Amino acid sequence: MPELMDGAYLFGIAAAVLSWVLGRRSETRWRIPLWGCALIGAAAAIAGPPVFAVVQQAWRASPFLPDVTPGMAFIGLWAGLAALTLFERKGQPRRVPIWAGLLVAIVAAFGVPPLIDRASGSYQEASLRTDVNRCTTGMLGEVQPRRVTNVCDFPITVGLCMPGELNPAPCLQSVTLAPGATASFDPGEARVSYAPGNRDGLTVVACRPPNRPSRRLGVHGKSHDGVCLPKA
Repeated sequence: MPELMDGAYLFGIAAAVLSWVLGRRSETRWRIPLWGCALIGAAAAIAGPPVFAVVQQAWRASPFLPDVTPGMAFIGLWAGLAALTLFERKGQPRRVPIWAGLLVAIVAAFGVPPLIDRASGSYQEASLRTDVNRCTTGMLGEVQPRRVTNVCDFPITVGLCMPGELNPAPCLQSVTLAPGATASFDPGEARVSYAPGNRDGLTVVACRPPNRPSRRLGVHGKSHDGVCLPKA
C-alpha cells in the first residue's frame, strides 16, 4: 500500500462524499454504489495530495496569484459542496447555479481561515504554509543546530525558534539565504525539542519568503513543530 501524504484523508473523504451526492441526484442517469464511492475516495487519498502539490507549485510560480494551502482548498470544497446540495430538493430544478457554488467555495477558501485565526489568536492549520526543510543541510537531525546551508535554487528563510517563541510570533533568529549561502545560529544551552523528555526545546524550520518561520505545540502535545506563517 502506498504511503499517504499529509491531507490524504481529507481529500479521500471529500471525494467520496462528493461522488455519493452527485451520484444520487434524480436527474442523473447513472448511480454510483457505495463501494464505488469508497474506491473513488481511496484513489483521491492517494493521488490528491501529490497532484495538489504539483498544481500548488505551478500556481506559486505566478507571483500575482495568492498562496493556497490544502486546508484552504478543503474548506472551499466543503463550502461549495454544501451550497450546491443543502438547498436542493429531489425532483425539482436546481436552485443554486454551479457558478454560485464556485463563488461560495472561493470566498470560503480565502475568507474563513483568517476568521478562524482571529478568533483563536494564532495561525491555524489552514493558514500555515508548507515548509522547505528539504532545502537545508546542517539543520535536521542535529541536537543543537548552529550552521545551515541552502541547497535549493531559490531563496529560503530559516528560523531557529527558541523556547518561549510560539505562533503567531515569528522566530527571532531568522535569516534569508540565497541559493548556496550559509548562516550561523546561536542555540545557547537549548537543545532541539523532542518527545517526551524535552518538549520545550528549540525548533528549526525553513520557509519560502515571504513566509516566516515559527513553531507550535505538536498535535500530541509532547514536542514542538516548526511551522511557516503567512506574510504579515
